Amino acid sequence: MIGVILSPEQPRRGNGQLPAFASPYISEILGHAGIPYTLLPPQALAADAPPPRLTVLAQDLDLTAEQKEGAANFVRTGGTLVGIAGTSGMDELFGVRSEGPLDDGYLQPPQARHPVTDGLGREIHVFGGSRVTATGGAVLAQVEPLRPPPQSNRAMHDAIIAHSTGRGRTILFAPDLVTSILHIHQGKPILPTPPRESTGTPAGSILDPDRDGDHIDIDDIDDLYYSGAESDQHGTTQYNRRVLLTPMADALRELLLRAIFHLLSSAGETLPVLWYWPRGLASIAHMSHDSDGNRPNMGWTLFDLLQELSVPSTWCTMPVQGYDRAFCDTLIDSTSEIALHYATGNAPLREDRRWSQMDFDWQYDALCYDTGLSNIVSNKNHGLARQGRLEFYHWCRNKGIQIEQSRGDRGFTFGTSHPWLPMEDDRPGGNFIDVLNLCFLSQDFTVVCPHGFMRPLVDQCHAAYGVAHALYHPSHVEDPECERSIREVVAYARSLGMEWWTSEEINTWERARRRVAITSPNGRSPQPEGAYSLTAGDTLSEAALLFLLPQNGSAPSEIVLDGNTMQAETVERYGHRFAQVTADLGGEGEIRVPTG
Repeated sequence: MIGVILSPEQPRRGNGQLPAFASPYISEILGHAGIPYTLLPPQALAADAPPPRLTVLAQDLDLTAEQKEGAANFVRTGGTLVGIAGTSGMDELFGVRSEGPLDDGYLQPPQARHPVTDGLGREIHVFGGSRVTATGGAVLAQVEPLRPPPQSNRAMHDAIIAHSTGRGRTILFAPDLVTSILHIHQGKPILPTPPRESTGTPAGSILDPDRDGDHIDIDDIDDLYYSGAESDQHGTTQYNRRVLLTPMADALRELLLRAIFHLLSSAGETLPVLWYWPRGLASIAHMSHDSDGNRPNMGWTLFDLLQELSVPSTWCTMPVQGYDRAFCDTLIDSTSEIALHYATGNAPLREDRRWSQMDFDWQYDALCYDTGLSNIVSNKNHGLARQGRLEFYHWCRNKGIQIEQSRGDRGFTFGTSHPWLPMEDDRPGGNFIDVLNLCFLSQDFTVVCPHGFMRPLVDQCHAAYGVAHALYHPSHVEDPECERSIREVVAYARSLGMEWWTSEEINTWERARRRVAITSPNGRSPQPEGAYSLTAGDTLSEAALLFLLPQNGSAPSEIVLDGNTMQAETVERYGHRFAQVTADLGGEGEIRVPTG
C-alpha cells in the first residue's frame, strides 16, 4: 500500500494559466493504474503512527515545522518519499536547492539509464512546478524552462532527483506531473470561430504541434490516396508528415508509476496492482464510425466488411434522417454498438444553428426513439464540435452518456491513449465528472492523413498499454484504399495481441475495474506472506492481478486466492517484474502472496 498526502484546499503555486486545484487528480492517475493507495492529510506526517512505507506528496505543500520533522524522521528510519512539484520546504531532505517556480518547459531525455526514466525517449512538455538544483541528490533528468527568469542564464534545471537519507530514500519530481497530466488532458477553453457556434475539439489542445510533434517517415507514400494533401508549384503532392506521435500525459504518468515500483522493489516490498486489461493483455483496439451523410448503402458495405473481419465497432449515429430501423436492428443484433453522433443545430427545434444542451438532449432522445434503445452509452460530436472547456461533460452525464469520444485527431492531441475522467479544477476539492473520455488517433487513415501514420500511432498505444482508437467514416469505405486501410489496421492490431472492443465494452470494463478495492492490514504488507483483501463491486471476469517482485527476490510460482492455489507467471510492466495471475473477481475475497 502507498500513502498520498495532499491538501485539496491549497491552490497550486506559481504563475500561468494552469489548473489551480489539480492535486486531487492523482486519485485518477493511481486509481486507473490499479494501484491501491490511501489519501492522507499533511498532519499524517507528524502523527504517532508513521505513514505507509512509500508516501507521495502530491503537491508542493505548506508544511509546519513539526510535519517537516516528521517527514525527515520517516525517511531516516527507512521510509521512501516521492515529492511532486517541489520540496514542500524540505530542500535538504530531497538533496536540492529550490530556485523559484517553473511555469512550463520541456523535460529532457536522460543521459544515463535508470529504472525511473528508462521510458523517457524524447522531450516531454511539462507545466508548473519548481526550478531546483541538486546539492546532494543524483540527477536523473533535467528540464529546459521555456521562460527562464531574467536573472538566470541557465539553459537547464534539474528535474528528477534521487537522494538517500539515513535508511530511507527520496525521489523528487520538480515539474508538476499531476498538473501537467490534467492540463494536457483537459486543455484550454474552446472559443467558437464566427460564423460557427462551435469549434473542433483539437482547438482546445495546449500542446505545440511543431515542437511536441514528430516527423514520420513513410515508405511508398506516393501510392497512398490522401485527399488532405496539397501540391507544390510543380504539381508534386506534399504530405504533412508531422503528427503528435507521443502520448505525453501517458509518458508523465509512467514516470510516477516507475518511481513507485522502483522504490518499493528496491526496498524488498511487494505491491498488488489490478492490471488495465483482462488476461494480462498489454493493450486493446477500438474502431468507431461517424454516420456523416447517413448513406444506407455505404453503411451496409462497412458493416459487411467488419462482419467478415469479426470486428465489433461503435457506430456514432445522427438521429435526423438517420439509418433506417432495419439497419439499426441489425447493428443491435450483432456485436456492434449504436452511439450518438451529436451534430450541432441538427434538431428541428429552431431555424438557426446553435450549440445548446436542449439541442443535445433532443438528439439523444430522438436516437433512442429511432433505435428502440432505452439508453445510449457513447457519443462523439460531429465535426468534433466543442465549446467552452468542461460544460459538455455535464450535458453527457445528465443524459446518461457514460463515455465520450470527441477528443483526438492528428495523433495524441490530448496526450493519452487511456480512458480518463475529467475533473473540475478551478475550485478546491477536485470534483470529478462521471463521464469517461476515450480519445481517438485520427480520422480515416488514407483520407485525413497518410496510412503510413497508422503503425507508429498504434505502436505508441501498445507501448503505453492503452487503447488504439481508429475512426473510419462509412462514407469513405467504397474507396479501395480506405478498405485496404481498415483491413491493415485490424490485422496489425491483432498482430500485437490487441483485441477489438466497442466503446461500451471499454466503459463497462473500466468502470468495473474502478469498483475493485485492494487493501492490506495497517496499510502495509505483513511478512513473510503478503495478505490482501479484495472487494469487487461488480463481477470482473478474467481480471489480471499483478504483484510487484522485490528487486533481489525470487518470483512466487503460486498465489492463493480464497484458498485456491493458482499458478503465477512472471511478466514485465513499466520496466519492472511482476507475478501475474488471472481470476474472476466478485464480492469479497482474500489473496496471499508468498514473499521472500
